[in-house]
Amino acid sequence: MRVFYVSRYFFNEAVVNLWANRLNNLVSIAIISFSLFTLGLFLLTAENLSRLIVQWTENVQVNVFLQKGVAHEQTDRLEAMIKLSPCVARYEFISEQEALRRFKEYYPGMKEMASELDANPFPPSYEITIRKEFQSRIAVLDFVNKLRGEGSVEDVEYDQEWIDRVQFVVKFVRIVGLFFGSVLIFTSIFSISNVIKLMVLSRRDEIEIMRLVGATNSFIKGPFLAEGILQGVLGSVIALILLFAIYQLILQKVIALKAPFFAASQLQFLSDGMVAALIAGGMVVGFFGSLISLSKLLKI
Repeated sequence: MRVFYVSRYFFNEAVVNLWANRLNNLVSIAIISFSLFTLGLFLLTAENLSRLIVQWTENVQVNVFLQKGVAHEQTDRLEAMIKLSPCVARYEFISEQEALRRFKEYYPGMKEMASELDANPFPPSYEITIRKEFQSRIAVLDFVNKLRGEGSVEDVEYDQEWIDRVQFVVKFVRIVGLFFGSVLIFTSIFSISNVIKLMVLSRRDEIEIMRLVGATNSFIKGPFLAEGILQGVLGSVIALILLFAIYQLILQKVIALKAPFFAASQLQFLSDGMVAALIAGGMVVGFFGSLISLSKLLKI
């Protein structure tokens, strides 16, 4: 019970100090918010890209575009190659008419323009879904190269090639986010340290009196450490509110686009664990910012 009452005293004092010095504290909270918002934005982007990659890799496809007017004998040979390949889970032949129909369905805004064309510009093709156990560049590359070597084939698009590029982008986003987030977090610690330093200096006489009446160093430090923690919590909550607002704005834009290849349901906000980690990160930043300042000024 004693710990509870002491902790309540620390946080009550911290709330009073936050309000009494709200201008200085507002600067620290703003810096923490910006730091955690920047870090959270990178994490939100990387997390959603990673989730999309997992969904895309469940159905890695090879799209084989044929030359227009190709002979049936050549397509029969190509289809036999596709059918016999151990990499292939399933395949579907897409005729020129079916390709045009899909275009009109997926892009209704361009339906009239497609209808005005003198000839169908879309070539026939095969959509090939790769088995999960073969979904790697090494396993499928030989099969793709054989397809590209066929005389009836105009072009081959292999999903894994651009999935690899997106995975590289995800890693890059995470590294850049961690770098800038770390720099900004150190800036936040420095800012909190300076604010707490000003608070200690303004209350130096009060602190000396507390020492004279027997207050321990831990008791003196308590309200200042609690103040730093509260700054961190407020900063992280503001950052999460801003992140959620950005997320909702992007979600509405995706819904409005109605893209057939990208559903709004694929986007998700930060996981509960990530939200908790950002709040905890704000608390840690506030705690250490206060501790550094107190250790220098109070020689604790």
